[in-house]
Amino acid sequence: MALDPRLTGPEAPHTDWETRDLSLADPDALEAGTPVPLRVPAHFDAASILGFAALTGYELDRGGDLEQAITELAERIVSQWDQDDRKLAAAELAASMIRCEAAPNSMREDHHPLPPVGLSHARALLDDVNAHAAGSAAADLGARVLRERLESVASACVNCDGTPEECFDPRRNRALARAVRAARRDGAPDAMIERAISRARQGITEVEAGLDLSPPAPRAQSLRLSPDFFDAVDGDARLDGLDETPRALLARIAETIWTHGTPRLEFKPQDKHEPAAVLNLAAFVTGGELDRDALAHAAALWGRAAEPAGALGLANLAAALMRLHLAYDSDAARETAASLVTLVQDHSPAPVSLKAPDGPCCDALGLDSISIHPIANLVRAGDLTKSARIALESAGDEASRAAIRHATGRGTLSGLGADWLSALQRQGLDDEDLARIEAMIADGMAVRHAFNRWTVGEEIARRCGLAPEQLEAAGAGLLEAFGVSAEDIEAAERFVHGTGQLDACSALTPELRAVFAAPSLEARLAMAAGIEAASGRSCDLELALPGSAGIDEVSRLIVSCARRGLHGVTLRREGDALYDLLNTIEFEGGDYGRREFVAEERVVEKVVERMVEGPARRRKLPDRRKGYIQKATVGGHKVYLHTGEFDDGELGEIFIDMHKEGAAFRSLMNNFAIAISIGLQYGVPLEEFVDAYVFTRFEPAGPVEGNDSIKYATSILDYLFRELGTSYLGREDLAQSDGPKSDPAALGDGVAKEKIVEADPSKFISKGFSRGQLPDNVVMLAGPRKARAAQAGRADALDEDEDVSASGVSGGVSGGSGGSGSVSSVARTADSYSGDPCPECGHFTLLEKGSTLVCDACNWSGTPPGG
Repeated sequence: MALDPRLTGPEAPHTDWETRDLSLADPDALEAGTPVPLRVPAHFDAASILGFAALTGYELDRGGDLEQAITELAERIVSQWDQDDRKLAAAELAASMIRCEAAPNSMREDHHPLPPVGLSHARALLDDVNAHAAGSAAADLGARVLRERLESVASACVNCDGTPEECFDPRRNRALARAVRAARRDGAPDAMIERAISRARQGITEVEAGLDLSPPAPRAQSLRLSPDFFDAVDGDARLDGLDETPRALLARIAETIWTHGTPRLEFKPQDKHEPAAVLNLAAFVTGGELDRDALAHAAALWGRAAEPAGALGLANLAAALMRLHLAYDSDAARETAASLVTLVQDHSPAPVSLKAPDGPCCDALGLDSISIHPIANLVRAGDLTKSARIALESAGDEASRAAIRHATGRGTLSGLGADWLSALQRQGLDDEDLARIEAMIADGMAVRHAFNRWTVGEEIARRCGLAPEQLEAAGAGLLEAFGVSAEDIEAAERFVHGTGQLDACSALTPELRAVFAAPSLEARLAMAAGIEAASGRSCDLELALPGSAGIDEVSRLIVSCARRGLHGVTLRREGDALYDLLNTIEFEGGDYGRREFVAEERVVEKVVERMVEGPARRRKLPDRRKGYIQKATVGGHKVYLHTGEFDDGELGEIFIDMHKEGAAFRSLMNNFAIAISIGLQYGVPLEEFVDAYVFTRFEPAGPVEGNDSIKYATSILDYLFRELGTSYLGREDLAQSDGPKSDPAALGDGVAKEKIVEADPSKFISKGFSRGQLPDNVVMLAGPRKARAAQAGRADALDEDEDVSASGVSGGVSGGSGGSGSVSSVARTADSYSGDPCPECGHFTLLEKGSTLVCDACNWSGTPPGG
């Protein structure tokens, strides 16, 4: 059969070419400022250029002529023609590709699928699918948790400045102990924890190999369901070879498909041919009419080119129907689709396939739809698809412009005329603010997100009645916080970004709106049944169910597909609604805003205490608070540490002042102190900060002067948190000298303590804090001498007006409640301690009580030494 030069003859349509800057086609291909000229067809968009470059292997960064690359690609696929016809065939194929009528398709590596599984092995297939999906999720989660925990263990080892025996021993390295506890709590095996410590001892902090590896996914395998199976489901009968009823098996199949979107179901034997070339059916529709001769010529040409490698694929069927002004859900559309497939089948030497082509082929041909599926989105990148624009040409210029505005929006707030926008402008929203908002809208951002605290500003929010904390909590819902209704926000979104649809545009006729209407699930099933009945081949039907679909709906849909006579179907459930919900919870202030936690009240037999954890709240420091100031010198640099305490004495804030340091370093330390203070007030334990910053190393560092507990620090932060840990946590392990509490020689300091107790309290508390008065929280501890003296003073006061006789003084107590005998006894025992050291504690605080001695310091009692 002679080859017809339809595209290369004298009467062939002319193609316009132009030299285009590569940056217009692929902005990311080269660095800015280095444009590369490339000769391309004038009707090619950026996606077509990239698609053909991928198919031909052409390197776009060298510029040149894309026609040459397409011609060379055509010359590689003409082996089926005779030697005399190959040149013409290559020219026809190249011209067809330039017109976007067809293109070669990359063959998949797994184009030889596994045979379908029968009913006897259905249960095993379903178990494999479920096990692999759950196992992959568990392995991924476990690998991430293990990596995090083992890295924490290794970091705790190497970030320790102690001796090796201390750093790698969790009993002596508290940070390592916490990391090990966390790892064991999350299920890390003890052997892996031990290996992580041993690897860290060798200087290896990376986790062991294998955590990044995942088991390979099993090859997809379909499940074959025969008509007998569905008859048994209807009659609730049993089938030989099944250990469960067909209804129970169907329920298991539906649940697995609902959960994982696999396996594919086959009801009839199917051809396994992969498309080696793809025809763009929409390219043969011009002016609302189908060019059947051109389609037949392309089917014969490309069918012969694809015959050695596979099948001839068909694509853009729904786009062709739209350009023919046929509603997808109509008898005329189903009849036309069946006739198109039959026409290609009659003229193509290769079998016909409706499987989806690969990505480069879709980009090269500019496909709006694949297989028999309807057009998913009429608006892409802020503009109508090519098929939608062609279909709108019949509506007239005015209706077309109105429809485009309805679908794509105006891209600006100008002309919105909303009352809430005018109110914001009256509150101070100026042209500069609107310019920032318009720039974000031009980038595709939603209106409700374009109005935020950074574009509107805190001052305007304050004028609108929002406090700073309300502005921060509003997040992406600032317009709602201003009182703008959801209906007004949605109206603004439609005005700016459009609806993305044309089926509700009032400017179009009802017939044209039906062309743009999204088909129902029933319409897609009817289209698939009509095409498969006409062609006798599978149309590779794939159906996406909404997220609200249940398992029972999947079961009914499986039965419906089988009863319609379809060859097979792939079902999956979309989870987009769930993903949007999760993102809303995470980013719309759900996890960051303030939430009220209400304890659930339950009546049980026993009354138990129910602990309800709420979000962390900031603990307010008293306006007049205690604390201390510690001056020290670290490596020759003066450091002043100021502390502020809560009423109960816990640390609540710190201030750090560096003497004669640079402004940047001082500011950094001041803001660091503020961050630590905020953390303390929100309940972060001081111990966490101490463990985090002790042993940090940076200059200045060196000897510490002016601190009686710390003599050397590896950094300013090391010194500061050693001091805080020693003073507030009792962490004597952080001190580097014997503190005032230690008494290793048991020499005693009773006299010194007594002097301290007897000293004026004003030396130890702030006179300004107490305002000259002794505060209630200062308790004075009196020694025995002072106590007895005070007691004697009270006795003298009581007996001041009494007549005490000499006989009463010498002979004992005369009859009276306040006799002088008690005063004489107190005066006799209050002179001093016995002067002997206590055998138990060594303090010189022994009192004579009869024939025994009692230590006033440790309560020891016994006979006098040598007695």
